[in-house]
Amino acid sequence: MLELRDIHKHWHDAPEWPLLSGVNLRVDAGETVALLGASGSGKSTLLKIVAGLEAPEQGSVWFDGVDITGWPPERRRFALMFQDFALFPHLNVRDNVAFGLIEQRVRKAEARDRAQAMLARFGLAGHGDARVWTLSGGEQQRVALARALITQPRALLLDEPFSALDAHLREQLRDEFRERITEAGMAAILVTHDAQEAQAMAQHAWTLREGRPQPLW
Repeated sequence: MLELRDIHKHWHDAPEWPLLSGVNLRVDAGETVALLGASGSGKSTLLKIVAGLEAPEQGSVWFDGVDITGWPPERRRFALMFQDFALFPHLNVRDNVAFGLIEQRVRKAEARDRAQAMLARFGLAGHGDARVWTLSGGEQQRVALARALITQPRALLLDEPFSALDAHLREQLRDEFRERITEAGMAAILVTHDAQEAQAMAQHAWTLREGRPQPLW
C-alpha cells in the first residue's frame, strides 16, 4: 500500500504560493488512482515526490507501513512512465527492456532472456532486434511498459502516458495497462487531464484544486 501523508510544496519561483497543500492519498496493491486537474495544479510534482525525484517541504511518503520519504529513487523500486516513452534510441528493443535488470546487476545474458520473454507476453517477440524508432507509437508504449514491469516495481507512476497517441490506440492501451497493473498487484497512480482515461483505468479519482485533492469517485 502506498500512502501520502500531509504533503506540502510551494512553487519554486513563487514561494509564497502553495502548489500542494496537505495532500493525503492512499493507493492499495493492484489499484489505480487517477489524479486530474488543470495544468500547473501540481499533479506531476506530486508524482515526482512519490518517485523520490523531488522532496516534500512537509509530509511523508509511506509504502507498506514504512516511511520512505528520505529514500532515493532507486531504493524505492517504483517505475515512472512519461508520455514520451523515454526509450533509449541507441539500444534495440530487447536491450531497452533488459536495461533495468542490468542496472540491478543481473547478468546480461539472463537479462536479455527475461526481456525476450516479457516481449513475448506483450506480442512483441519478433521485435527484439529492432531499433525503437522503427516501431509504431503503440508498440513503443508497450516496450516502455514491458521495461517498467520487468523489474517488478512496487508501484507504477504514469504521467500522461497516452496523450501522444491517437484515440483508438489510447483506448486499446488503457485496457491493457489496467489488466497488467491488476495482474502484477502493483499500486498505480495515473496523472491525466482526460476524465475518460481516468474512468477507464482507475478505481478511484481525485482532482487537485488549490493544492488539495478532492474526490471525484
